[in-house]
Amino acid sequence: MSAARRLPEVLEELVARVIADAGLELPERGDVESELRAHFEDGIEAGVEPEELVRRFGDPVTAGRRIARARARARRAHGGDGGGRMGATEMGREIRHALRRLARAPAFTLVVVLTLALGVGANTAIFTVLDAVVLRPLPYPSPDRLVRVYEAAPDDPGNVNYLRGPTSAAYRTWAEVFDRFAAIYTYSQQGADLTLGDRPMRITIVPVTAGYFETLGVPPLLGRTFVEAESFPPGGEPPEGAVAGSGAPVAILSNELWEELFGADPAALGATVHLNDVGYEIVGVMPPGFDNPFGPSADAWIPQNLATDAAGRANGWGNYYLSGVGRLPEGLSLAAAQERASALYARLKAANADAGDWGPRLEPLHADLVGPTRRTMLWILTGAAVLVLLTACLNVANLIFARGLGRDRDVALRSALGSGRSRILLGVLAENAVLAVVGGAAGLTLGWAGVRALLALAPEALPRATQPELGAAVFLFALGTTVLALLGFGLAPALRMSRTAPADVLRSGDRAATVGRKARRVRNALVVTQVAAALVLVTGATLLARSFSALTAIDVGVDPEDVLTFEVHLPQARYPDGDDRHRFHEELEERVASLPGVEATGAVSWLPMSGPYHNWGIRWLRDDAADGTRTSWSGTNVRVFSGAYLDAVGLSVVRGTSPSEVDLDGEPFLWISETGLDLFGDVEPVGQRVSVGGGTWRVMGIVEDAPLDARGRLVRTVYLPHAQFASDRNWSLVQTVKAQRDPGPLREEIRRQIASMDGDLVLYRPRLLSDIVGSSRAQDRFATVLMGAFALLALTLSLVGTYGVLAGSVASRRREIGIRMALGADGASVRGMVLRYGAALTLPGILIGLAGAFMGARLLDTLLFGVASRDAAPYALATGIFLLVGLLSAWLPAQRATRVETVRVLGAE
Repeated sequence: MSAARRLPEVLEELVARVIADAGLELPERGDVESELRAHFEDGIEAGVEPEELVRRFGDPVTAGRRIARARARARRAHGGDGGGRMGATEMGREIRHALRRLARAPAFTLVVVLTLALGVGANTAIFTVLDAVVLRPLPYPSPDRLVRVYEAAPDDPGNVNYLRGPTSAAYRTWAEVFDRFAAIYTYSQQGADLTLGDRPMRITIVPVTAGYFETLGVPPLLGRTFVEAESFPPGGEPPEGAVAGSGAPVAILSNELWEELFGADPAALGATVHLNDVGYEIVGVMPPGFDNPFGPSADAWIPQNLATDAAGRANGWGNYYLSGVGRLPEGLSLAAAQERASALYARLKAANADAGDWGPRLEPLHADLVGPTRRTMLWILTGAAVLVLLTACLNVANLIFARGLGRDRDVALRSALGSGRSRILLGVLAENAVLAVVGGAAGLTLGWAGVRALLALAPEALPRATQPELGAAVFLFALGTTVLALLGFGLAPALRMSRTAPADVLRSGDRAATVGRKARRVRNALVVTQVAAALVLVTGATLLARSFSALTAIDVGVDPEDVLTFEVHLPQARYPDGDDRHRFHEELEERVASLPGVEATGAVSWLPMSGPYHNWGIRWLRDDAADGTRTSWSGTNVRVFSGAYLDAVGLSVVRGTSPSEVDLDGEPFLWISETGLDLFGDVEPVGQRVSVGGGTWRVMGIVEDAPLDARGRLVRTVYLPHAQFASDRNWSLVQTVKAQRDPGPLREEIRRQIASMDGDLVLYRPRLLSDIVGSSRAQDRFATVLMGAFALLALTLSLVGTYGVLAGSVASRRREIGIRMALGADGASVRGMVLRYGAALTLPGILIGLAGAFMGARLLDTLLFGVASRDAAPYALATGIFLLVGLLSAWLPAQRATRVETVRVLGAE
């Protein structure tokens, strides 16, 4: 109750008797007393004597009882406290009243629901991805016991490589270190042409050793897994014509392939499918959802042969081509396992002179699959999502808080009619609950769509073993946070009004709606925080956008436009030697080159921008070694090519002779990239001899550099002609076709040409080279697009929030503005007052946001390319954007303020 002046004695006695006879308790007693005092004060101000007021009022006992009965009836009619209990009927009535109140304010309701939906939806989507990729353990039993095994340099543990056959075989016997261990062929994607009857199709296969599925802890749905004899077939040789690297011709199918080929019929066990013309017996089927965590999705698994061939090359000490996965025994820590593995390798090296110094390096499997860059990216995006959620919460809080402050008279009227404090608060709760349910439902829908949009945006940016699925916990977290903000700021004005005498509000008219200083400070602080959070996001998004722009500006060295790529894999059984394979590729390239619109065609073993592959050793064989100079082995990426591959992708020979001008039936020739010139120092490289791939080659020319990856990394690369190297192995070549226009229509014609040459071959993965180059930037594009979307959302919410506060301020200060203009203030001074108020909200937010952005920018360093996290341009741009936001937010309310009708405002007072 507000402090009131003392009434004349006769009226004070009357008020006391009425209150006593009414039998009211607090807070109703205070409300009635305030109303009586207000009634008598009005009479005195009108010039009525106190005694006359007493006479007009009548018997205080009768009045007190009448007031008590009226208050009781009012409580029943308006749903009184009832001792703090509320039945279902009363709750339903409150919800219906809340729906009607919200329907009468459609703009407010729509903005709150949309804000809630955007904040909840964005956080649900990104937290779902974070939970699946970073927080949730791998979908295997005891996933914390799983480790990825590499071989690392002794003086640089971070310099890791794949495993070798002999070391993989040894690790499988180290019971002190591994409860289970398996090796996987993941040096490159393996494919096979599958035929079942007359139905050819291309599938992805993954060769694994026995124990692979047991190491992961996933048993087959049907049948069995591989046995040791299938990884070490008798005689050390794989079956004639089997897929390279396999042991016995048995296979385990994925659940999806089993359903597609056999309609989920258990009779598939024991059936035979042909992979590259070799029959494989189906011995098992994996359960639904199981996939290859290392690299591409697997359609089938075959045994990986760990036996060494006669030449000692397939599984020799120098061939690093396997990945390892191990399961540690219970109770053995990673550090202890690493120490034991290093000690065991020292014994292995002492017993084998060719083993070398590179030894085992153990990494937690989850951390290895996620990777440090991907982990950092997801945490940064999660932080951005939290800022969006914070901005949404602040915006909703501001709207609800302003609405609550504008409902003083409504709350006072309900209180005067008998609604107690709890009932008033329950009314606010009902209204906010309706907003929360509608906004939460919309947010859940947006979150569901957002998860799918994230997967579609950049599936390559997420590991295969952890597929995101919308979870209740993530949704409830985001929704709960916004609802707490909604309730907290919605109840604050109601609590304030429930402690204020209704008579004070009802007597004061519109003046009671004027926002007090404390309330105004709260709203201002909300807007300042909004601006700061949004500015951090805009700065981060600008940095990532500049980084992605720098990535796209990299000279990729090749011309990817209008270049069609595809694969044709030749079964070993039908193309047993190198000459057969070379003749096929030569004929295919001639046929494709003769098609209308084709400029050039060729093939290569590995495309540019696709990462490292076939990193072999190279050595310069100096002809002038009489001075005693010896050259050592260096690393180089090997590319086997055929036809006019260099012309098809736009790579030029900058020095020496072009491949088309060389007789490939003579001496072995190769071409080397510009980065490889360091091998020869100041000596002219063309004409020099080098040793690589087990042979001696003469350098015939220098080829332009082509980046190894999306970040433009350049490495030494040599190009070996397929015509001279086809017998080394059955090379999987990627065909490249340069067209004069869109090469899409060429696909079917090329498919017909392949069918006319060999009807059992499959044109596999036809893609544009420009799409392949774009997919190499998937992770950077993923982070940039998502951060930009978050920044735009936060910017929009900040604009709405700032505008709402300024517009509300103008509305609440109409009387003040009317008086100012009545006293001679012109429109310019009123606009200046509002614009200064807008600046007072925007500038502190900008300063706080710049400080936050500056401190958080270092987190982006691992994601940035070609731009420093302290680059001034993004900060300046963000500052300019928010200065403009503040100006726009203040301008319209300032214009409205100058249109205040002075006479009407003052007359209302």
